[in-house]
Amino acid sequence: ATPAPPPAAAAARRGLRALVARSRKDVPEGEAASSLVDVAAVSALPRQDPKADVEVEISHSTLNYKDAMIVLGQKGVVRDFPITPGIDYAGVVARSSSPLWREGDAVVLTGNKAGQYFDGGYAERATCRAEWLVAPPPALSLAQTMVVGTAGVTAAMCVDYLQRFGEVQPSHGPVLVTGAAGGLGQVAVALLHARGFEVVASTGRAEALGDHLRALGASDVVGRLQPEPKPVGKH
Repeated sequence: ATPAPPPAAAAARRGLRALVARSRKDVPEGEAASSLVDVAAVSALPRQDPKADVEVEISHSTLNYKDAMIVLGQKGVVRDFPITPGIDYAGVVARSSSPLWREGDAVVLTGNKAGQYFDGGYAERATCRAEWLVAPPPALSLAQTMVVGTAGVTAAMCVDYLQRFGEVQPSHGPVLVTGAAGGLGQVAVALLHARGFEVVASTGRAEALGDHLRALGASDVVGRLQPEPKPVGKH
């Protein structure tokens, strides 16, 4: 019997599948803004980076608020349509012309310009610049890196900066997390609680998600904070 070709070889033979989003204004009424397409190679996707020097066989991605907007064909966070969304992805290097990565290396990409300026992670393969990739932490699987994703990385950086550069300590009092029901906010609540802070979570969905946020570590959950109106006049 002839052995089955390895997955990468099989994918190269049959092409690849990707999600392509179009601008809502260009889509006929009743049609979805995004659809799955089959292409012969990643180079056939609509918005490739001419400076990309690594091709990644993607195993996992995430769903961020930005991704949802782009999938729905909404403007504001995407440079142009059509595009393959997905600002995060993880996988294995399929091809590299950079000395930074070799075929078979496990890699992770969070943020940068993927999924907004250039085709992103909602495909079986993607290309990007070598310097945008990092190796997954040894303790995490590729799937687990995408559980963290951009939201988790951003939250961790915020908490780290708060303590290192803001010199904020638990003894200084409660920390308010706004937008606590979002991905970034939920991770921030959990991280701050783990570091000994008293956390107050603010969200427009306090009644629905209050118990969940308390389970993550919030000591109190309040509604969305509204700015105080300023009197009109000269200053």
